[in-house]
Amino acid sequence: MATRTTKTERRWRRIVEKWRSSGLLAREFAAQQKISPGTLYWWSSRLGKQATARRANSAAATMPKFLPVEIVDEAPGISQPPPAALEIVLPHGEVLRVPSGADLAHVSRVVAALRGGHA
Repeated sequence: MATRTTKTERRWRRIVEKWRSSGLLAREFAAQQKISPGTLYWWSSRLGKQATARRANSAAATMPKFLPVEIVDEAPGISQPPPAALEIVLPHGEVLRVPSGADLAHVSRVVAALRGGHA
């Protein structure tokens, strides 16, 4: 669910960015700007949590989707060449090459680890 950015939030986003780039301690920066250090900390925390939530939502949206696959037996009497390796390219460019005959449980654990989950 998207939220509307208020003028106050935009103002505090600029202030927090200015503080972070200043290299000053919060209390020093707050004194210069004539604002409360506690309020500066609160907005910094709130805006940081919002950014973290946006990154998490964005990452979830770009995760690969897995669909069920049906394996069909070869037609009788037709010789097939050995299957090539399966290559999986993940959203950030990582490539996973799975040779034919690989242990699927192991592949599943690797994919889960790459997605940040547990098998």
